[in-house]
Amino acid sequence: MYQKIYDVVEKRGRTRTGIILGGEYAGLKYLAEEDCFFYPDNKTGEKAEISDSATGCSSAAAEDFLKETVTAAVETGVVKVKNQEIFVEIYEKNPRLIILGGGHVSLPVAEIGKLLGFHVTVMDDREDFVTQERFPQVDERITGDFETLSEKIPPYGNAWYVVVTRGHLGDSACARQILKRPFAYFGMIGSKTKVRITREKLLEEGFTEEQVNSIHAPIGLPIGGQMPAEIAVSIMAEIVQEKNRHFRTYCDEDVEAAVRCGVSGTMVTIIEKKGSSPRGTGSKMFVFRDGRTAGSIGGGKVEFEAGKHAVNVHTTETRVYELGQGVGDLGMICGGTVKVLFEPVNV
Repeated sequence: MYQKIYDVVEKRGRTRTGIILGGEYAGLKYLAEEDCFFYPDNKTGEKAEISDSATGCSSAAAEDFLKETVTAAVETGVVKVKNQEIFVEIYEKNPRLIILGGGHVSLPVAEIGKLLGFHVTVMDDREDFVTQERFPQVDERITGDFETLSEKIPPYGNAWYVVVTRGHLGDSACARQILKRPFAYFGMIGSKTKVRITREKLLEEGFTEEQVNSIHAPIGLPIGGQMPAEIAVSIMAEIVQEKNRHFRTYCDEDVEAAVRCGVSGTMVTIIEKKGSSPRGTGSKMFVFRDGRTAGSIGGGKVEFEAGKHAVNVHTTETRVYELGQGVGDLGMICGGTVKVLFEPVNV
């Protein structure tokens, strides 16, 4: 299933999954964007065929319960419903910072975006404003009328739009297209008057109050920025604030590569933590059967013990580890507990 998850994330930028952690259907997993279920083989640990929901009554009820829980979730974490625990993951890969407008504010926004790990795209209707010399660090430079945005840029679910065009006509052209597609964030620069004009125009065109209110305008945190770099800091600070408002599972390239090589192993995931731990919920490590690892769940005692256990895991299971106790020579400095999920992969 993990190869399918990574395929969907690669294509769409985002997806969500859920897995039942206990009971008769422990290990049953749901992939929302494909609307499909994966059943474990409780005898061998191998994943069974994908279900088409045409199953018996009890399994159908389990599927419905799992699907409803995943659909309602807004962040990565354990959801407890009716004495049942489901681990939901909201996957994202290479969040895309899409800057519409290549003016003076765009330059530091693009630079900070790259420092923060975003895939950065800059688009402007003026060819001279999106050159290699002007934006050497970005991943993609696009020239074209803002009315052609939908033709130039695919509808990524993990898109963070920063609209910094030179006038309300450009803003409106961008807004009417962005509001019709998925996005993680949509912010628009401008004075209160410019924002008001754009807002009124969008409402007149039939967009709802809810849609228009989803726009962060004026863009950025109110830190009183005046210079382009200061304005860029306020914009990216707001984006970081929004991005970190909910836990996400960010795809680790090393873990993904390990899964895609097709070799048998165990996916080890932090699903819950209490106290101080070096890695957050959703952090992953792939453990090969020979003990080699890809990725990290934080090092130290937990990674050491979980890695040893994962070598011989053949069924989906969870374990709780205490931080800062035992294996003293590993130099643990954190305290608390973490709950870890083990899933056989490529069996």
